Amino acid sequence: MDPARRAAWDAYLTVRVGLLPDLEVLRVEDRRVAGKLAGLAVRLRQQAPLWPAYGERLVIVVSRARELQRAGDRTGLTAVLRIMLRWLFRLSRGAARLPGGQH
Repeated sequence: MDPARRAAWDAYLTVRVGLLPDLEVLRVEDRRVAGKLAGLAVRLRQQAPLWPAYGERLVIVVSRARELQRAGDRTGLTAVLRIMLRWLFRLSRGAARLPGGQH
C-alpha cells in the first residue's frame, strides 16, 4: 500500500476504532478524547501533503473538531468525525476526488 493510502487508513482507524467508541462512553470533555483529537490533529498536519485534494480540508476539519470537543458539543463533534471518516476511507481506497467531482 502506498504511503498516502496507508496514512489515510491509519487515521481512519484512529477515528473509527478510537474516537467514536470513546464518545459513546466518555464525556465529550474527557481528557482522553482531547488527547486523541490532539494526536490526530498533529498526524493530519504532518500528512496533509500526501493528499493534495483533501489534506488542507482535513486539517481544518480536525481543528473544528477540537473546538467542538472543548465546547462539549457531542452531536457536532460526532458529525464532523463522520465526515472525516468518509474522506479518509476514500483516500485509503485511492479515490482522491472531492465531493462534487472536483479533484
